Amino acid sequence: MAHPIASFQFADTLPVYFIETRKKVGQSYSAVGGLYRQFELIYIAAAERNVIRVRTNYRHDEDIYLYRTTFTPAQACERFLEYIRSLNQLRDQPRWYNVITTNCTTNIRTQHRITECIPWGWRMLPNRKMDEMLYKRHAVRTASLPFAELKQRALINPAAQAANEAPDFFRLIREGRPGF
Repeated sequence: MAHPIASFQFADTLPVYFIETRKKVGQSYSAVGGLYRQFELIYIAAAERNVIRVRTNYRHDEDIYLYRTTFTPAQACERFLEYIRSLNQLRDQPRWYNVITTNCTTNIRTQHRITECIPWGWRMLPNRKMDEMLYKRHAVRTASLPFAELKQRALINPAAQAANEAPDFFRLIREGRPGF
């Protein structure tokens, strides 16, 4: 399985990441529990360095890939505002995580107007295939690379580990990546 994270960067600001999470302190994740309203749905807006480094520099069993979407700046701004609206809605009207219908992948998909949602596909369930689906739908910048090479070049673990405390961490993990 994989866990997609949405990132936004505007002008010369540092990127902001939105991650969906569901566990409370002391609670462990369970796919079965994820079917039966065991986990409240929440979003966390976080600094890129925190989100990426915990996965690349401290949890040594996760591969992290960085892709750039084909969204226009206006589309990216609209997606960002939709995340903000979702954050505010969850504050006023809590929702439950569901391993099939309301998970980290389907929530990214639904951060669009219903007429703009990408069509649902089976690759949204085993999240590890979502990048391939986005590639086939021309939703990520590819630099005309075949998918296998794009994915290999999108792996940022070594760059994040090398950049660790660098003040330009966000720039260093993008260096040499297609689309950046």
